[in-house]
Amino acid sequence: MVLVLIQARLGSSRLPGKSQLPLPLSALGDEQTILGHVVGRARRAAAVSEVMVATTNQPLDDPLAALAHRLGTGVFRGDEQDVLGRFAGALVQAGAFTTLVRLTADNPAIDPAFMDAAVAHHLATGADYTHTSGLPLGTNLEILSAAALLRAHHEATLPDEREHVTPYLRRHPELFRLETLALAVPPAVAALRLTIDYPSDYALLSLLFSELGPNFSLTNPTGLPALLARYPWLAAVNGDNVQR
Repeated sequence: MVLVLIQARLGSSRLPGKSQLPLPLSALGDEQTILGHVVGRARRAAAVSEVMVATTNQPLDDPLAALAHRLGTGVFRGDEQDVLGRFAGALVQAGAFTTLVRLTADNPAIDPAFMDAAVAHHLATGADYTHTSGLPLGTNLEILSAAALLRAHHEATLPDEREHVTPYLRRHPELFRLETLALAVPPAVAALRLTIDYPSDYALLSLLFSELGPNFSLTNPTGLPALLARYPWLAAVNGDNVQR
């Protein structure tokens, strides 16, 4: 069984409260929020059994937990800085899941078809950790076995290993089977920045959702690739933003 865990918090310094911001052309209500789009796209993946939000235990994130409940997902709340511990706690709370997909709440353009492909590759190879490459920033995927996540939780000690969930696995190929799944999209699409950290990121995603609809894919030739061919300047909207 496959559990999607969405890492989320409202305390962004560059775009505060971004998970609650709306994106165009969605159903009215909570589903139109950025978090709502991430949840909705995860649920469209055939491989996914359940979706859960892992947020912090800080009062600032009370509205985010309430939003997740309204979206019908499970919610786990844990330490703000120890995200690896938060994921381990969410896994234990969720129950009998053997495979995890790690998502973040600022990436509303994830592609369900690529999620299914990544999960299938992960399971077919018996990997402990699988990540995809070749997709736009904000749309690549990480798949983990539950056993590997729990081992990392018990063994990882460095601050960045606790904060970013997967570094311990990637640094120890002698302990874990690591897989990379190379995926292909048109070059102009691959070069895009489709994560939301800055106001200009939000502007680009809002424009894409407005033009292409809430369920646009990364590969449909009459969708995003065609839009970029008509308006190549779109890549410059947020092209100068620096990824931390």
